[in-house]
Amino acid sequence: MAEAPRGGLTVLVADPDPAQQQQIMECLRPRYRVITAQSLADTVDKISQYRPAILLLETDMPDGDGRLLIKQIRDTPALRGMIICCVTRRSSIKDKVAGFQAGADDYVVKPINLQTFMWRVVLLSRIRQVS
Repeated sequence: MAEAPRGGLTVLVADPDPAQQQQIMECLRPRYRVITAQSLADTVDKISQYRPAILLLETDMPDGDGRLLIKQIRDTPALRGMIICCVTRRSSIKDKVAGFQAGADDYVVKPINLQTFMWRVVLLSRIRQVS
C-alpha cells in the first residue's frame, strides 16, 4: 500500500525498505496522510505532486545520498518550510552533524521506537505550525 488518504498534514516516508515504510505508515496513519517513496527520484516526484509538510528521509537511498536532496530542498524557496527528519541507521556523530548541516530539522537513528517516534513527528508538525 503506497498511500493512506487521511486528513491533516501530509507526511512523506522516503525509505527503500518496504517493511520500514509499512511500520512508519501504520504508526502515523491515525494522525496524518502518509505517502511513501523508495528512491530519491521517487521522493522528488512525490514532493512535487503532494507538497508534504514533513519528509522522513533515509539518507542511504539506492540512487544517492539523501543529504544532497535535503540541500536541494533548502535551496528551493517554495520548499524551505518543509520539515525534514533523517531516519537512518547512520549513527555516528559525524553522520548526525552532516545531516543537520545539510538542513535536517531532526535526526532519528534506526531502529525506531514507534511510540516515541509518533510523538516526535507530532512535535515536528507543531514546529511547522509555529514557523
